[in-house]
Amino acid sequence: MEDKYGKYVQLTFHLFFTFIGFIVALVLLLLGLRLLFGILDQIPVLVYVYMLTIILVPAAVLVTVFLIFMKRSIRFPRPVVKWISLILFSAALLAWGIVLVLDLGTFFRTNAREIASFYSYNVIFLSLNVATIFLVGVMQALSAEKEKDWMEKRRATELNV
Repeated sequence: MEDKYGKYVQLTFHLFFTFIGFIVALVLLLLGLRLLFGILDQIPVLVYVYMLTIILVPAAVLVTVFLIFMKRSIRFPRPVVKWISLILFSAALLAWGIVLVLDLGTFFRTNAREIASFYSYNVIFLSLNVATIFLVGVMQALSAEKEKDWMEKRRATELNV
């Protein structure tokens, strides 16, 4: 005969110690990050690496998104929407190139540590980038031909057989 009470007690202790272990791991992680960022202020080279990473992250993310969507737009069947999409994405990539050069110049000239002094963190610029992605997505979705649902696909394959 099984000892259900023992299993429940064992399960309760497992859950309790898992919860305690999670809390301890979280506290150790936060203390480690505090120590890491304390060391970051003491070593000047790491400050430059950290700031360059902060400057490059939005550019890297959005340029990658634009390149992926640009590759998809090249194969889009409607020529007008395809060319509008390619023009918008090319303009966005050019803008990111200019902003990245300006931000790197600002960083090396002024050694600024606040993100407010960089153009790539400008709310209007970031909003325009997201709006461009959204606008092109809506244009392509509205101009694409209607996709057949599973019933229509099944009927088409039955008629062909």
